[in-house]
Amino acid sequence: MTDYSELCIMPMALNDLPQVIRIEAQAHAFPWSEKLFSSNFGTRYFNHVLSQDERVLGYYVASQAGVEATLLNIAIAPNEQGKGLGRKLLEHLLDHASTKQVEEIWLEVRESNQSAHHLYNELGFVEVDRRKGYYPTAEGREDAIVMCCYLDPVV
Repeated sequence: MTDYSELCIMPMALNDLPQVIRIEAQAHAFPWSEKLFSSNFGTRYFNHVLSQDERVLGYYVASQAGVEATLLNIAIAPNEQGKGLGRKLLEHLLDHASTKQVEEIWLEVRESNQSAHHLYNELGFVEVDRRKGYYPTAEGREDAIVMCCYLDPVV
């Protein structure tokens, strides 16, 4: 059993990208490019990596516009999935967004990704819409489930 006592969640840096891109390629059938990751840095983005001993185990990319944030991408290395690390990253996102006066966090999830959908529900996300045929698949297209988590204002 792996010891996760030394986990660290830190802002993503450009030098994290080689490890992030490796996880992205392993975790997603249609991965983001390095160029796309690089374009998601700046003042409106809050991107973080979850690491242990300088090894990136997962990450998220989010952007903020006013009081809304959008989770654009999240992944855990396939060999580390199912161990609660995705939950840790999402809890960090919710906490971090609250400190930035975010009131709503939006995301889209593949209809077929039932484990992620279940986790989002557990953490307070609700389904608000569907985008028909949004995601590519090997056989065609599948729906995106649009979800939102309404955060309590920080006083």
